[in-house]
Amino acid sequence: VGSEMCIRDRLRGGMSPAQAVRVLMTDLEGVETRAIAARVAEGVPVGQAFGEVDGPEWRVLGAAWRIAETSGAPFAPALDRIAAALHGIAEGARKRSVLLAGPKMTATLVAWLPLASVLVSLLLGFDPIPVFFTPLGAVLLVVGMTLQALGMRWSARLMARVERQDRVSGLECELAWIALAGGAPPTVALRRVADAVSEARAEWIPLDALRNGEPLARALRTATAAGAQASALLLDAAGEVRAQTQAELEREAERLGVRILLPLACCVLPAFIAVGVVPIVVALMGDLFPG
Repeated sequence: VGSEMCIRDRLRGGMSPAQAVRVLMTDLEGVETRAIAARVAEGVPVGQAFGEVDGPEWRVLGAAWRIAETSGAPFAPALDRIAAALHGIAEGARKRSVLLAGPKMTATLVAWLPLASVLVSLLLGFDPIPVFFTPLGAVLLVVGMTLQALGMRWSARLMARVERQDRVSGLECELAWIALAGGAPPTVALRRVADAVSEARAEWIPLDALRNGEPLARALRTATAAGAQASALLLDAAGEVRAQTQAELEREAERLGVRILLPLACCVLPAFIAVGVVPIVVALMGDLFPG
């Protein structure tokens, strides 16, 4: 987002798009920016250079740049729209980090229960370690460690699935807005969006989103039927879709607080019983009934 805003400021300062990108990429440090600067210096079109970078946000920017070039739309307003859309990623990530803090802490604390129970028993004068060298103790240890590993892996996969859900919805509406800003009719604008998304491999913008019945097509159809400009309708549709997606992602993060209990109850707590409770009971029984 910061890169797009810097490019936008340079464009408004009178630089050409290629000059703005070259200057910016020499000012910013990073593997992606160096790769883009190198490709632009080789004469590769700016939109293609953005699309070649390994990162979904860069490929979205590449698609927007291609559309602005082919449609003749002003670059600075186009970057404004894409920057505002991508800003939602950072906001969503911050909200999810707060929502995920509780489940992460719960999983971490419960994961240490088996080891903590053994240490506490040693402090209290019960020594369960010799039990682990018996056939029963060996079985308990293997079962407990296996369940512990399964529970931790299960919990990690649940949390990773929520953390990896960074995406921005409604970008197809912003891209269509850029195409229309260049004076293209709706049918041509849709075709340009589809071509740019395909060429830039922008996976955040599924081609299904361009079909009839989707928010983009509905907005264009409504504007055509009413004889009104589609720009405001497209931006409203993008905002509505984005808000719905963000709400869904936040609900998924909230549900994780309940789902995380499944691996804890099915794996981690049984592991705690196998490693941290039964050996102590066996050791205590051995002390009470020696021989």
